[in-house]
Amino acid sequence: MTDVPIRGRRSRVQDSRRRLDPTFALAVLLPVLSLVLLLVSGTEPAVRADRPPTTTGLTSATLGCPAGLPGATDVAVATAEDASGEVTVGDQPVPVEAGRPARVETADPVVVRASDALAPGLVAGRTGTAPLAAADCLTPTAEQWFTGVGAGARHSSVLELVNPNAGPAVADVVVLGSTGVVDAPQLRGVLVPGGETRRLALAEVIPQRGELALQVTTTRGRLSATVEDTDDRLGSTTPTTDWLGAQAAPAATSTLLGLPAGKARRSLVLANPGDDELRVDLLLVVADSVFAPEGLAEVRVAPQSTARVDLSEELRTATTDGVYGVQVNATGPLTAAVRTVAAGDLSHAVPAAPVRQRALAVVPEGDKRLLLAEASGVGLVTVVARDADGAEVAREQVEVTPGAGGEVSLPAEAVLVDVVPERTSVVGAVLVGGQGDAVVRLHDLVTSGRVPQVGPGLP
Repeated sequence: MTDVPIRGRRSRVQDSRRRLDPTFALAVLLPVLSLVLLLVSGTEPAVRADRPPTTTGLTSATLGCPAGLPGATDVAVATAEDASGEVTVGDQPVPVEAGRPARVETADPVVVRASDALAPGLVAGRTGTAPLAAADCLTPTAEQWFTGVGAGARHSSVLELVNPNAGPAVADVVVLGSTGVVDAPQLRGVLVPGGETRRLALAEVIPQRGELALQVTTTRGRLSATVEDTDDRLGSTTPTTDWLGAQAAPAATSTLLGLPAGKARRSLVLANPGDDELRVDLLLVVADSVFAPEGLAEVRVAPQSTARVDLSEELRTATTDGVYGVQVNATGPLTAAVRTVAAGDLSHAVPAAPVRQRALAVVPEGDKRLLLAEASGVGLVTVVARDADGAEVAREQVEVTPGAGGEVSLPAEAVLVDVVPERTSVVGAVLVGGQGDAVVRLHDLVTSGRVPQVGPGLP
């Protein structure tokens, strides 16, 4: 029998061998496998190390100054660095020498700019002596609180927003009142064009009686915020106006320095931005201690509301006996301010941040006292005062201890006060008297900047 080849079976075997050819597998399967691996690896979250911002030397500084008040149209500029040169106040170049404040007279809101060696330690402020008034020119910040503002006929305030940059800026303002959050849609998304200023008269925007607090948040760009506060009591001859300082953030413990001595109308205003009721204890501050006065009851502040405490009687004799501040201790974060009207003049005491390294303040002429409190440890505070020509008119060292501070009388001609704590931090303010009263708070000099770490974002 003759065997007949089975061609069909051989053909199938040959096809099977061709499909398993290694070259074919590499050419087709390898790209597919690579694509799958790429897709799988792309779904894994990116691993990024969180790194804090780095500190760098300050090469430029910008400060926003509010519009002037009647009798207070000077802008004083100084630098803590041992350098001389020019800064700009608005569009005007102004020569500045180390230790000698320069003054520019203008009633317009202005921006103060310095660069290179003059930028670290740049300070500026509004001052006036007829009547006394003072306000810091501050670096634009993202959030500020103003407590004790008014929107009525007898007590009214104006919120001023200065945009130092060329691009537009936007602010949102939340208003707290005695009964809760005030409906104020006109204060949401407030647009301030580049290089311009917006003034918002609260009595026109949200007219109402009672004590208010403002939370001003910059949501776009940069803004400097200030408040003009006016007391116009029925029967008074003329209204009195001064600037109300800002508080950086709510705090459970705050010290408010700068209470003129003698008879005055004094109102402590507290604002609770939280969701829980707060209980508040009040203490009085003297040069060497903090104590609880007799008969001053605990204060309760409802959630997202303000409360007013009349301290006129409690502080009438206490300020004559040396009390120059109020310490507020609460069960949660709040903001605070003391509004004083003495001899027809308005002034404010607002919490200040501790000075840890060095503070430099421009102040108006007049009898003045440096008030210190809340020393964090046993230390020494060196105080140097200079007059308008830069000459040293006073130098003193004050020993401070935990929980206490000190008081230093300064010459009337002093217009620049330099404060350096050693081995401790302190809270401080300068109380100026004369034709009225003015309070200038101390704050650490800004001598460096922070640069954020920038990295790739998530896909």
